[in-house]
Amino acid sequence: MTGPGPDPAAPIGTPDRRLRVFVSSTLTELAAERAAVRAAVTSLRLTPVMFELGARPHPPRDLYRAYLRQSDVFVGLYGDSYGWVAPGMAVSGIEDEFDLSDGLPRLLYVRDPAPGRDPRLAALVERMQATGGASTVPFGDPARLGEQVADDLAVLLTERFAARPAPGAPVPGLAPGWLPEPPTPLVDRGTELALLTGLLRAPEVRLVTLTGPGGIGKTRLALAGAGAVRAERDGVWFVDLAPVRDAAGVPVAVAGVLGVRPEGARPLVDVVAERLAGVSALLVLDNAEQVSGVAPVLAALLERCPRLDLLVTSRSVLGLRGETDVPLQPLPVPAPGAPDPAAPAVELFTARARAADPSFTAEGEDAAAVGELVRRLEGLPLAIELAAARVRVLPPRALLRRLRSALDLRAPVADLPDRQRTLRATLEWSHELLGAEERLVLARLSVCTGGCTLDTAEAVAAVDGDVDVVEALSALVAQSLVAPGDAADGEPRFRMLDVVRAFAAERLRELREEDAARERLARHLTGVAESAAAGLAGPDRATWLARLEAEADDLEATLEWAVAADRAELVVGLAAPLARWWWARGRLAAMSDLADRTAALPSARRLSPAAAASLRWACGSTAIAMGRPADAVPQLTGLVAEARELGDPWLLAQGLTLLAMTRPPEDPSLRPQLEEAEAAARASGDPWAVGFTLVPLGDVDLLAGDVPAATARHTEALAAARASRDDHLAAAVLDQLGLDALLGGDPDGAAAHLREAAALHRALADREGLANCLEALAGVALLTGRPEEAARLAGSADATRRLLGLRVWPFLRPLAAQLAAAVDAALGPERAAAERAAGARRDGWAALEDALGGSG
Repeated sequence: MTGPGPDPAAPIGTPDRRLRVFVSSTLTELAAERAAVRAAVTSLRLTPVMFELGARPHPPRDLYRAYLRQSDVFVGLYGDSYGWVAPGMAVSGIEDEFDLSDGLPRLLYVRDPAPGRDPRLAALVERMQATGGASTVPFGDPARLGEQVADDLAVLLTERFAARPAPGAPVPGLAPGWLPEPPTPLVDRGTELALLTGLLRAPEVRLVTLTGPGGIGKTRLALAGAGAVRAERDGVWFVDLAPVRDAAGVPVAVAGVLGVRPEGARPLVDVVAERLAGVSALLVLDNAEQVSGVAPVLAALLERCPRLDLLVTSRSVLGLRGETDVPLQPLPVPAPGAPDPAAPAVELFTARARAADPSFTAEGEDAAAVGELVRRLEGLPLAIELAAARVRVLPPRALLRRLRSALDLRAPVADLPDRQRTLRATLEWSHELLGAEERLVLARLSVCTGGCTLDTAEAVAAVDGDVDVVEALSALVAQSLVAPGDAADGEPRFRMLDVVRAFAAERLRELREEDAARERLARHLTGVAESAAAGLAGPDRATWLARLEAEADDLEATLEWAVAADRAELVVGLAAPLARWWWARGRLAAMSDLADRTAALPSARRLSPAAAASLRWACGSTAIAMGRPADAVPQLTGLVAEARELGDPWLLAQGLTLLAMTRPPEDPSLRPQLEEAEAAARASGDPWAVGFTLVPLGDVDLLAGDVPAATARHTEALAAARASRDDHLAAAVLDQLGLDALLGGDPDGAAAHLREAAALHRALADREGLANCLEALAGVALLTGRPEEAARLAGSADATRRLLGLRVWPFLRPLAAQLAAAVDAALGPERAAAERAAGARRDGWAALEDALGGSG
């Protein structure tokens, strides 16, 4: 009569757990029997599941399959009729139901006698009797059948009794647990998923909140985590709070999912808490950020339902005791110029692109384009998915060319909520939840390209104290629109994702405040630059270097704005104090262009004498570095005259030194001019200025063949560079000392100096210094009988300078020419050219490593 399913030990629930009993039979032939069985099932406080044919929107097979999936016991009733065989089906509904019930406990009843039984039904009964796990029981009278079914069900429950329902079994008074099935699988997030499931299994953790900005993937991760622990709970239910705006709507939403109905005048939250009180339940509450006053409702549920756990997704934490926050970050992206198909952001793009176009592959240039795309989208999952959905129409390279604003990427599918159809809609959803001050601060801080420290935020976002920046910033962090982080200088730094900043910048333009906010930022950064200039020469040099690196994007963006706005005084105020820092960062070419454009501004004619002199210095020095000495002469001649008029020895030393570099090394007036520059530098009291002036003086000695004098000047210059804590100048002087040793016939001494210089060049990412060091190492290779290597190193040095747009500094050009001639003589011009070309194709840093390895 009864028989175990595939797993005899698998328990089923007790009657008070409302098991669902599926009753299979033809509909008209056994109407009395069906009624008797319904009464028997109901008498045991079980739920009968009985398919009734009628006007329904779905095909019958879809319905009874759905019913079967939700059932716990299968009862089959069979008389004479085999039943209807639907079009496209090989068997009737009752045979199909029997086959689909495999795995459920079965109770099978066959009418006897049945002289008119359809042969196909007879064959089915024979197959049932031959199938292990169940037997058929004859019946005659409908009333007797009802008693038999009631008895058999009771025995079945006794044999499989469990004090607790099987995972997923219905809970009395509650609708079956439900989690939506995402249409696409979770990509990456393995670490976050492991953390989440660990928290959901921890008995001391009852409230977990997944936080992060819109589009970061909170809902997808929550569903994966809840699905992983579903079998360990009496029930797991998903509650979408997106339509809810206040606390009163939360019990309504939860009750609707749980199938709990109001009871008279009782508060609905009390009814829900009563039903969940003894249940091991997990509620997944999605989109809680916009619900005003949600926290007290959830706290009440947790307090009154000791076996209830909550998993909440929100832009911000709830602020409840015992809450565990799991903040989500964007997916990791590959490094620039390094396509990495295993990078999580690339994996997500590829997976979603293949869903849109199964033939999609990312190889070669497309792989590089995908890497750049996900970098520009900052690893934001929603942005990546929206972009990837377009690959059928726009391959990655075309999409990259057209990607002007990620805000307007639009989903080509219809099953996303409106707030996720575009990134703009997602951000508008978050923006609506902010207060007036928070919106204002968000908009004003959009001018900070690379994020901001708290002092910058206060300088930019507050106008005459109209907002409390600290409070507003705290709210923006809580809403995941601004992310806090620790900068290298130890100060907290606040940053927006680029898509958030672009959205906030639109709001700032709507307020007509963009220029005012940018001017506040420019004036604040001018003060930072002045402080940094002093700090770089003191014991806090490392801290200021870290601060400037963090501010680099904002400094460059602000300089560009100041030029566009014809604000020459702001350009000079920002750039001049940090000239040595810009140089050390390899930004001479960019600063040369900036200086020339600033000098051409109408406002440049109204600069103060000191600011005008600084601008002349910038124009002249960068023109020399770019190989345009003729352009530098008028600027530097004017600078010398202004320095004498101002009585500024520092400017005079700079002007005389740089002006000397515009003249040929054999000019007899060169040495007296450089000696005057040295005297002015010493009078200024700045060791850096002394070191900078001694370098060309030593070069003049070197070109005259006086190696000891050159070495002495360069040694003093190195001491001055170290006294001023300027590693960039120190590295440049070490390159010079390497040349001194080389021309003195000491290749080992040269290699030692160059090895020390190379370490500083690497630490500073100083590519101009890299080129100088490579060229000096080429001289070492030539002197030690390795002309092929010398040619390759010289070629690599030339390629590095071309990449930077720089030339050899004037007093070193004769030495570079001598090196080139010696290599040509050793190898022959054609072979030397081929070796130089091979060196030019190599990465400069790799060439440096190889050269140092071979230089002893």
